[in-house]
Amino acid sequence: MERPLYSHLVRYYELLEGRDWKSEIRLITSVLRENDCASIVDLGCGTGYHVRALSRLGFDATGIDISKQNVHFARKKAVEEKIHARFVIGSYYDYRPTEKFDAAICLNWSIPVVDGEIRRFLDNTHSLLQRKGILIFDFEKVSDLVWSDVGLPITESWKVDGEVIVRVSVGQVSSNVLSSRDVYLIYPKNKEAKFPNESSRYRTARERGNVRVHVDNSYVRFFSLSEIRRFAKVSGFKMIANTVLPRKEYKRNYAILKKFD
Repeated sequence: MERPLYSHLVRYYELLEGRDWKSEIRLITSVLRENDCASIVDLGCGTGYHVRALSRLGFDATGIDISKQNVHFARKKAVEEKIHARFVIGSYYDYRPTEKFDAAICLNWSIPVVDGEIRRFLDNTHSLLQRKGILIFDFEKVSDLVWSDVGLPITESWKVDGEVIVRVSVGQVSSNVLSSRDVYLIYPKNKEAKFPNESSRYRTARERGNVRVHVDNSYVRFFSLSEIRRFAKVSGFKMIANTVLPRKEYKRNYAILKKFD
């Protein structure tokens, strides 16, 4: 099923994600330069921010994403910014270009949540990389789970070109996977935005007029470092670092893996 975040909400994506994009680029750039990486592929590139930023810094960057809307938006932004970057529509499970890359990234918790799919992802990424190639992906640690937030509605809002976007998120944890249900209300210009409660969300959905409503579901797996090391080893990688960046009151973890022969 197509997620609204990667279709109807594409033009808001980089705002809604709320990442510290600049710090993340500094981290990635540091790892790439330490390991003499010149070419990089972004697996699940979204709207292409990382690819565009890394291209500006002199890296040969390619992005692949399964969402046509994401890739079309990324290509358009690259043209507007006069950046020479490649974007491909496809799945990171079976992407097999003729060239191999020095490094790969997979961010915004885009790695799979099921064991067999994690293995497929890592196996294919291994095949994409040069000898001693680097893989960077972000993940949530089991020890960082904030249980007091689970099951509670979290409301955020943004103003974009006169529009107001309201997001209400509720997450639940089953085993080691967080499932999140996000309701987006997009109020057009000159229309008063109201922070929704349960009643007003459904009323808006029934009588919304020109207020747009989208429901997006996502899944994020929580890992221990021992799990990542185990997955890495089976697919021909070694975990060489775990780096942390702040994410508001939470943390964002980055696993850095190196391909071995």
